[in-house]
Amino acid sequence: MNPGAVEEGAKVASGVVDALRAQPIALALIVMNIIFVGAVSAGAYALNIRTTQRYEAQDALIHKLLDQCRPAGRTELEHENRDQ
Repeated sequence: MNPGAVEEGAKVASGVVDALRAQPIALALIVMNIIFVGAVSAGAYALNIRTTQRYEAQDALIHKLLDQCRPAGRTELEHENRDQ
């Protein structure tokens, strides 16, 4: 009878483990790549948070300046409809 997918997967996994056991530098490179990807992801996330905060602060300042330049004849309802 033909072996199933689970048995074939187990054979592949044991072959990979044996190969990594024979060459520990390959395992070290895999671990270092995973650490590198994690560090780059964390850095990109922190940069994204900081950039988002900067844009939100600039948007708040722009809206404040635009509100100060608003003509006196405009009603509050017209002002609220501008944001939609």
